[in-house]
Amino acid sequence: MLRKTMDYEALVDLFVRAGLEISPKDPRPEGFLTCFELLDEKSGRRIGASGLCCDHREYILRCVAVEEEFRGKGYGTRLVRAVMDEAGRRGAKRLWLTAKVPEFYERFGFGVVSREEAPFVTKCIECPQYHNGCESEVMVLNMEGEITRC
Repeated sequence: MLRKTMDYEALVDLFVRAGLEISPKDPRPEGFLTCFELLDEKSGRRIGASGLCCDHREYILRCVAVEEEFRGKGYGTRLVRAVMDEAGRRGAKRLWLTAKVPEFYERFGFGVVSREEAPFVTKCIECPQYHNGCESEVMVLNMEGEITRC
């Protein structure tokens, strides 16, 4: 079951287990709008989550994570689509993200852009994993929305 939630803090442990560069001590992301959580139909256990934020008046997909034993079953796709749909409902013209696995997001129509084009500052180049197993990219999806900004 996929549901919208404002309880970002309850999702942080999942994001950390999934290997995202988030610390439980970090505050809620600036510009936080909403999250989606995916619950296992049988157990009710949280198995995935994603979030939507706003930065410099642009929509940003943040923190897509699926528990390891549930990966490869389309749950990540459901979470990305939920954020895309929400951004569309809010009138997004573009949806941005930073991706460890750009190929996954290319399937949705996201394209790689230079870091200088991003309306937000990524902390990737400060991360010790950058160029040590993580080659994250800034990506953008041009949407059909109005020029409405968050």
